[in-house]
Amino acid sequence: MTRYVLLPWLALSALSAAGLATSSYLVYSHYADRPTVCAGIGSCEFVQTSEYSEVMGVPVALMGLAFFVGLAALCATRLALGARVGGWANPLVFSMTLGGTAFVGYLTYVELFVIDAICVWCVATAGITAASFAASVWAVAISGDANFEEE
Repeated sequence: MTRYVLLPWLALSALSAAGLATSSYLVYSHYADRPTVCAGIGSCEFVQTSEYSEVMGVPVALMGLAFFVGLAALCATRLALGARVGGWANPLVFSMTLGGTAFVGYLTYVELFVIDAICVWCVATAGITAASFAASVWAVAISGDANFEEE
């Protein structure tokens, strides 16, 4: 197995950095009680203050930030340790991103069909999450049952 096995992990690292940026901004605007800058596109403030912006008192933006922190940590571990991570990194990243994509899918549904408002920051975060899922599928697909000793 050549080094191309690390390419999806590099992509996941870049995506987690982008997700950290968007989620951090949304968390900041929530806790600073500042309006979310939407540049005239969508209704970010309406989405950010809707009843769906929190789950059991926890802001959805904070959940997104925690997701991307975890993804970044997993990527850093996988890239730093390489073959020594054993077989747990691929199933973990696949499970994380599958769950994250399902959750942002639900939130996108809520934006479109329940509250009838779109937040461009939320859409960007959802897109990054879905792209992370695609990269995790790529990681699993190219690793197969390969012996990582050859990395």
